[in-house]
Amino acid sequence: MPKSILKIALDVPLDRLFDYLRGDASVQVGQRVLVPFGRRSQIGIVMGFADTSEFAIEKLKPIAQAFVDELPIDAEALNLIKFSADYYQYPFGQALLSALPARLRQVAPAVSRKQYAYQLTVLGRQGDIAQLPKNQSVRRRVFAALQSADLMTETQLDEISSSARKAAKQLVADGWAVAQQVQAVGRVAEIAPAIVPTLNDEQQLVVNCIIQASHQFKAWLLHGITGSGKTEVYMRLMQHILQSKEAQVLVLVPEINLTPQLEARFRSRFAHLLLVSLHSNLSESERLHHWQLAQSGAAQIIIGTRLSIFTPLPHLKLIIIDEEHDSSYKQQDSMRYHARDVALVRAQRLKIPVVLGSATPALESWHNAASQKYGLLHLKQRAVTAAQLPQIDCIDTTKVNLQNGLTPQLIGALKQRLARKEQSLLFINRRGYSPVLLCAACHWIAPCSRCSARLVVHLGQRKLRCHHCGHEQRIPQQCPSCGDADLHPTGHGTQRLEQTLAQLLPNARIARVDRDSISRKNALVEILDRVHNQEIDILIGTQMLAKGHDFPNLTLVGVIDTDSALHSPDFRAGERLFAQLMQVAGRAGRADKAGQVLIQTAFPDNPLFNALRIQDYESYANTLLQEREQVQFPPFVFTALVRAEANEYALVQQFLQFAFARARSLSDVVMVYEPVRPQMERLKGMERGYILLHAPQRLMLQKLLNPLVQTLRVHKLASKVRWAVDVDPLEF
Repeated sequence: MPKSILKIALDVPLDRLFDYLRGDASVQVGQRVLVPFGRRSQIGIVMGFADTSEFAIEKLKPIAQAFVDELPIDAEALNLIKFSADYYQYPFGQALLSALPARLRQVAPAVSRKQYAYQLTVLGRQGDIAQLPKNQSVRRRVFAALQSADLMTETQLDEISSSARKAAKQLVADGWAVAQQVQAVGRVAEIAPAIVPTLNDEQQLVVNCIIQASHQFKAWLLHGITGSGKTEVYMRLMQHILQSKEAQVLVLVPEINLTPQLEARFRSRFAHLLLVSLHSNLSESERLHHWQLAQSGAAQIIIGTRLSIFTPLPHLKLIIIDEEHDSSYKQQDSMRYHARDVALVRAQRLKIPVVLGSATPALESWHNAASQKYGLLHLKQRAVTAAQLPQIDCIDTTKVNLQNGLTPQLIGALKQRLARKEQSLLFINRRGYSPVLLCAACHWIAPCSRCSARLVVHLGQRKLRCHHCGHEQRIPQQCPSCGDADLHPTGHGTQRLEQTLAQLLPNARIARVDRDSISRKNALVEILDRVHNQEIDILIGTQMLAKGHDFPNLTLVGVIDTDSALHSPDFRAGERLFAQLMQVAGRAGRADKAGQVLIQTAFPDNPLFNALRIQDYESYANTLLQEREQVQFPPFVFTALVRAEANEYALVQQFLQFAFARARSLSDVVMVYEPVRPQMERLKGMERGYILLHAPQRLMLQKLLNPLVQTLRVHKLASKVRWAVDVDPLEF
């Protein structure tokens, strides 16, 4: 007789399972069900069965529907999410449901959107592009593409333009094309014939070491300089693993903009295998379909951002984490997990290898490799034989006259590249026109009314904008403080730099890449294509251009302003800046042309720049580790924060004082620090504070956090204060 009570996880902020009657439904653990909850219906996941309940049986409600036509979530994925929810002190039901595609969290049936493909009719093949209106460029491009292809899917049309589907439907309406439904697969990219390079000795040694231990759990830290061919190593490992029919490989990337380039390379090499991507730039139906292909085992290669680590993968045999040091792997709200750390747990449970690749590994990973918890492998030479590491020079900005933020040396180097028809990249990690609007008379600076931050000048839109909360207002005609009309944009952002270069180098073809310029879908892909096609001479960009991109004709990198990071109160600032500059420097000279990096700074003798000039990550990392050990900072201790925010700081302070006292009473070995305010005291109108806990062992911290969180959840202020626990925080 099957047990009649179901234990169901729901997306609610309560760390418990809910009891429902099974009824006549035939369900399994991991099955999606629809249940009544209060006055509404909600999606839940079956977690177990029982004969009894702590509630009277007549008070239990039956489930409304069981989605028995779907594959249940397997036990391995459920256990991984349960472990993560426990470790990061987050309600399991919310963690589980948030790991699913949006369509699986909705009450409506979860069906993948129908995929259509288009081809020209007889009338269309007889037609001429000259017959189409000249002002409909997308329609003309779609028609030209259909002339050279027998069939084009909607995802292929998306590569042309975000409005290409609409243009194709117009051709159908005119009788020039016909649409037919096809089976949707992963995102389709144009596949060029794969050229398989020969591995150098270093690469071959790395591949051999990992393959020899590929049938057991082993964490490998692959420390490879930029351009050393880490991606080729990944592909050789995948090739070995995927020889088995029942095998899957998960490749994690830190950001969406790295996915298309990596995806194209993998599709080119593994054209015979099904590859899917999982990231937030997909439509809900695309994401659902890709997730289901991965869950069923049909997709053998899965490329995704951090949430992909929770995807059910029945045949997972290898995990690769590219740019493992990147802070994007850490979730900053909801369940504050770190995808790299969760990946290590998953690999250990499955007894499979995990490869962490980076030119500048996180200090935690470097420390684990030094203590032999991880295997350490090096790639110290560039994969292209003729490619050499770029020459890195610092320009002392205190000894030269700047021209709109640019030194004469950098301007001269840009002119040289233009004359040689080579490309340049200017890196400035500050979007907008200017970071400050300053009154020359009273030195008033335009503040954000909702954040402890300054408003950024966006001159083209005549707006002041907060890059933290999105608040906007028009640029004032006069100073609100003293009435003076002499208001000056001060400092440089990407927009101002673009304007300056257009004036200095009027013949240069310039493109700007920041969050403002690539808001349109596929905008970044189009710009990168123009770079590869030699249609752009100078790229101006923020950190989204610093990593992962390969521009063979790019020989100069200029770094405009990094000095603020040298004096940041964040203890990880030096580590992050070094990694960022190493990454952006690695864009130069990746082919057979020599590269040069020019860094503008007022502190050229800083130890960070000395290590950067000789590209010696190891000595710089070891120096930082010695400093961390002396002051007992991670990775030598384990930390957690209890963060809180509210409309009034008095509420935050009262809540955190209680948390502080309670934590102190729970442990004598965990250090608990009194409540403090972060550098950004107010964010999005909310007053903020936190308490810091650190312990010499991870288990000590977890033993304190569990009862502490249980107490805080029932505190009288818990409903008035927005609070969260951040285990292993990246900043405080």
